[in-house]
Amino acid sequence: MLDFSEKIVFITGASGGLGGQMARDFAKYGATVVAHDFGVPDAAAKLMADLGRGHLEVEGDLTDPAVVREIVAKIDKAFGRIDVLVNNAGASPNKMAFSELPVALWDKVVSINLRSVFLVTQACLPLLERSAGGRVINISSTAARNGGAPGGAAYAAAKGAVSSLTKAFAKDFCEKGILVNAVAPGLIDTPFYGGVNVADKYAERLKGIPLRRAGAPADIAGPVLFLASSLASYITGEVFEVSGGLSLMA
Repeated sequence: MLDFSEKIVFITGASGGLGGQMARDFAKYGATVVAHDFGVPDAAAKLMADLGRGHLEVEGDLTDPAVVREIVAKIDKAFGRIDVLVNNAGASPNKMAFSELPVALWDKVVSINLRSVFLVTQACLPLLERSAGGRVINISSTAARNGGAPGGAAYAAAKGAVSSLTKAFAKDFCEKGILVNAVAPGLIDTPFYGGVNVADKYAERLKGIPLRRAGAPADIAGPVLFLASSLASYITGEVFEVSGGLSLMA
């Protein structure tokens, strides 16, 4: 059975569909959750109410180094360490043909999805080193492998870098006893897709998925919890695609 008792788990983007599921599941198995939110106060309030007392909410722009330092300082003051860091925060705003893609939008997407992973992991490293077996789990995407949907070049590039950075982190952190892996979701039914009925909007795309359905947030949270657990103590530097068998069709 999974047991995260006395573990401090920091999840970025915890007010989103995937992050919220992860936060609730970690708490279910005994973890103390630090839930990060930026710009979704209603969802964050609901999450913290569900988690109950003893957990910590932090907020702010993770592409700003000063904000990241402030957040990590709060975690340090409250708990003194981080056992599991889940770099989940990300977004793919305003899909646009590459020929029309402005530099400002490219920079925004890369900052949200890649720069944040760099800044947060670097700031959290001293706290992870205080853990007896720290873990870093990055959320990548199948777009890192297949280039993603049309108009999503910046997102695919950023997530590709997250997958590569996962391997670089794993090499750098192994002597510190910190394991680093990534989970790469495929089509998952969350508000990431604009709150639409994913099954209806992506009916044609679902035909290309061997399991013939979109994933649910729990389908991603499960592998994340596994990688954070003692069951995964000999795994580092891996990117696990969770896509209903989509890689079989490549």
